[in-house]
Amino acid sequence: MEGFGGPLRQHRVIQTAELLVSELITNAIRHGSGPPLIQLTWNGRWLRIAVSDSSDRWPRKRATANTEPGGFGLQLLDRLARRWGVTPRHPGKTVWAELGLDS
Repeated sequence: MEGFGGPLRQHRVIQTAELLVSELITNAIRHGSGPPLIQLTWNGRWLRIAVSDSSDRWPRKRATANTEPGGFGLQLLDRLARRWGVTPRHPGKTVWAELGLDS
């Protein structure tokens, strides 16, 4: 997130973005195939984080107990992202999340 400076440098959206980027990249490495590709898009109002991999397996929510490690990635997206989703691509998929300045 080094390239995002100016008025956003200390904004909470950057901290949230760092967490979600870490989560999405980790999931792409652990559950996907091929090297992940990340794209960040800032339009002045919202930040879009997109992580692509070449696996056709889509993420799915798991029922996890609070004592189990892992399994909370999609719950983080639900709680922290303005909206998120999965877009198919050939090959694989892109998991994306959007954060607004109020995130």
